[in-house]
Parts: sequence; C-alpha cells; structure tokens
Amino acid sequence: MEKYDEFLARISYQQSELQIGKGNFIADGRVYRKVNEDNTFKAFYGDTVVFELDCDTKKKIAEMTDILYEYVPECFCERLPEDTFHMTLHDLSASDNLSEVACEVFDNEVHLLQLLKEAPVKSQTVKMKMNYVVNMVNTSLIMALVPVDEHEWNKLQKLYTLIDKVKLCPYPFLTPHITLAYYNHKGFSELSADKFRKVVEKLNAVRNFEITLQTDRLFYQKFISMKDYFSVFSMTSIQ
Repeated sequence: MEKYDEFLARISYQQSELQIGKGNFIADGRVYRKVNEDNTFKAFYGDTVVFELDCDTKKKIAEMTDILYEYVPECFCERLPEDTFHMTLHDLSASDNLSEVACEVFDNEVHLLQLLKEAPVKSQTVKMKMNYVVNMVNTSLIMALVPVDEHEWNKLQKLYTLIDKVKLCPYPFLTPHITLAYYNHKGFSELSADKFRKVVEKLNAVRNFEITLQTDRLFYQKFISMKDYFSVFSMTSIQ
C-alpha cells in the first residue's frame, strides 16, 4: 500500500501552470476511443467503483466548467452533465467494443458482491481538498484531489486495495481526481492553448475547495459512454 508521503512525492508534478506543451495541441489517442470527430461522446462500455458527489459539490464543479466552456469552448468536446461528476476510486473494465468487455463486467460484479459479503464496507467519510486543475495525459482536464492528512489517505487506500482484489487497475497507483472535461477530438491551436493556460491559472489561484467523500455514496457503476453512468449498488448496502 502506497504511503502518504510517497503519494505526495508522486503527484509533485501537479502545478498551478497548465502543462500542455507548446504549439498546437493534439489529444492523446485515448480521446479518440471516447469522443467522436463531431465531439459527441462515443459508445464506451465498462464498470467502475466511484464516489458520487453531493449536490453542492457538483454545482461548484459545474461553475468551474462554465468558465472553461465560456472562454475556451474550442478546447473541449461536449460537456459532461453535472449529475455525472464523480471521483473514481477504482476502474475495473472498459472497452469501445461491448462484446469484448461484457463477460468481464459480469465477472467483476459477481466477484465484488462476494468480496463485500466477506468484508463489508462500513459507513465513513474521507476528507479531501483540491490540489490543482491539471492536464491528465492529454486526454482530459481534471481537478486533482489530495486527502487532507495521512489518516484520510489510509482510509482511501484500504478501500482501493479492497477493490484491487476484484481486478487490478491497469495503472499501479491511485491518483484521486474529478474529470472536468475531455479534450476536443481534433485538438486546438496554439492561440487557444495560450488562452487555456490563462483560464486554468485563474482556476488554480483559489484553492480552497474541500470535499467530503462518503462511503454511503460509494457505488459500483456501469457505463455506456463517458456521460452515461448507472449505479448498480452501494458498497455499504452489501452485508
């Protein structure tokens, strides 16, 4: 299990200045799996375990995305609906081909239900705070989060480790975040990139955003696109 100081050292790359390189911006190929050329969301299938956010938090995040789409709309694909904002605890399976992932998703659900009956998740909170709004591997703009202290980090890590028993993540460590927007399928110009940096700099100037995650809002979900998520069951409801 990653220690809190190791986590803080790992995310030290997160800074107030947006890191998207110089010149015209070209999105990472993973965007093309999720976003059509006309910048609508593609069909994309899978399952995940996420913290659903409370209404006030979703509203605050929507206000941030309002700013992004007001000043640099050309940098992004279609907006994520406000009710889909969440913090992913642990990704499970995902594919743009339903037949490739359907059996995996079924197995994940069965395995997770069995696991929760053996090790129920108790009701508790995890206190988080905003770190920075940052570029996520040239696929999306995210609000990176950090637990307020080591005690909160350990609670989050225990939950992450539990889900890891269902299916190992394709990446080895948890980087808590909320996705604000996915990039334009076609990328954007150097001029837009410069405007984009200034907008993000303003968003990062005020870093007093705190979020209380609740395991009663921790759900196993399935999705059919990046804007269509469906809760199957609450992690604290299985005894």
